[in-house]
Amino acid sequence: MEPLTDLELDHLLRQWEAPAVPESLNSKVLGARERRSRWRFLLTGSIRVPVPLGIATAAVLMLLILLVWNTPSEQPNRSETLRDFKPIRQLEPRIIRSTYEIR
Repeated sequence: MEPLTDLELDHLLRQWEAPAVPESLNSKVLGARERRSRWRFLLTGSIRVPVPLGIATAAVLMLLILLVWNTPSEQPNRSETLRDFKPIRQLEPRIIRSTYEIR
């Protein structure tokens, strides 16, 4: 059998029709996405994240947790009063100059 020419191949290609798609395939591919609810995606869905971004995000979250956890709570001491307050008798300001200052 000799190979077909380009014209013969073009003629055959115009006559060819793709086979019909079976309904079972259509429902498997398209129906699965339609059946899922958005709430179900929140419970069982997944999002693809690059590994370096995931590691960086986890490190930042751990750092924030450590900073919040170790921050001392500053509650005002209720026992302090102004009873022991004494004003300064004489103010003696002292000017401290920087070594980088232009004179």
